[in-house]
Amino acid sequence: MANLIEVTDTTKIKPLGGAIVRRYTAGATVTIGYPVYLDSSGYIRIASGSAASTNRVIGVALQTLGTGSRGDVVIKGPVYCLTGATPGGVLKTLNSAGGMDHTGGTKKTVVGVAETAEILFVRPRMGDLS
Repeated sequence: MANLIEVTDTTKIKPLGGAIVRRYTAGATVTIGYPVYLDSSGYIRIASGSAASTNRVIGVALQTLGTGSRGDVVIKGPVYCLTGATPGGVLKTLNSAGGMDHTGGTKKTVVGVAETAEILFVRPRMGDLS
């Protein structure tokens, strides 16, 4: 399921000045613009707010990746990846994998804060907020 607050044109998703970007290997398919977490093997996977294991959100994927592929993740700072967010609102993971909005799922994790309706300042807060 798609994020409730996401850019539909994925070619526009990009890190902005000051963003910290790291390269990781995908442990499963990863979708551009979705929050990701590190699994126990050190691979990234799409995060959801339905499982405690995904409360290790580290950032937002900048590419769609297949299992074993390497790609970039904004781990802190601004990234253009939203549509219709409330500026100043906190973005949390939803129960659906890759979903994020201002409410969050049952085991939600903070991904960051909306600077504008389109820009997310990635600042993960690890741990279950339920």
